Order: sequence, then C-alpha cells, then structure tokens
Amino acid sequence: MNDSVVNVQKAAQAEWPYISEKLQKYALDDTAVEWQQFFVIKKSEKTVAFARIIDHGDYFEAASLGVDYYHRKKKIGLFMLMFLVKEAKRMERKKPIYAVTHRPGFVEKAGFKEVDSVPTELEYKRQNKCRLHASKIKILKYAENYND
Repeated sequence: MNDSVVNVQKAAQAEWPYISEKLQKYALDDTAVEWQQFFVIKKSEKTVAFARIIDHGDYFEAASLGVDYYHRKKKIGLFMLMFLVKEAKRMERKKPIYAVTHRPGFVEKAGFKEVDSVPTELEYKRQNKCRLHASKIKILKYAENYND
C-alpha cells in the first residue's frame, strides 16, 4: 500500500472470472457466491484483492478475502478487511461481525478476537464446508462487538 492510494469499490461483473478463479485457487469460501457481493481493490486497472460481506440476518461475516500473490505483504488484505468492517457497520451498526479463517493472526490485526460462543451456522461451516481441516480454522468476532 505504500506506492499509492488504495480505493475499494464494488466489483463489476467483468471481474467475476478473476474472482471465481482465485476463490478456487486460494481455497476460499465459495458458498452461495454472487459477483454482486464482492468488493475489489485495483492497482493500475488490475484487480489485486477482493472480499465480500455475507449478511446472515443476525450477524455479518467478512468472507472470501483474497489478495493477488504479487501484492501480498503490502497491507492490502488488512485494508480490505478493515473496509469490510466499516461497510458492515454502515449497513447495520449493531450487528456483530465474524470472520472464519485459517489465519487468525492476520484477522486479529483488524480488531477481531477469538470467542467461545459462535453462531451455529459458522461452526457448521468450520466443521463441514472449509477445505482445510477444522482444527486449522478459527472463528473470530470483531472486538467492538466482543461483549455483546
């Protein structure tokens, strides 16, 4: 992120083939995906990161976050995750925000914390839908909502 201003925007349908390919390549959550759910970050007109917010009714999930290999380690993923939190709060401030991840340390940098009690649907996802073994997957909640 040190080379220019980063802007997040809604994904366009033309970006869907790239996002879809990377969801598979990076083994990201592809459950009930639609291109309209995604936000992207572009550099020089090229999509370099993407993610989505899933509205589960009682809570949001920051999901399917991917950063192009050549743009990693530049805080773009963290910027995107923080954008998702801001966007979810804009949509409905009181809803808790969760993330299901195999990289809890990364998600914690954006203010998420591990919690003991998680929504049943997310626990089911962790146990049955994630492509990695459930023991490697953690569910974290955005800290501002930690004591709700």
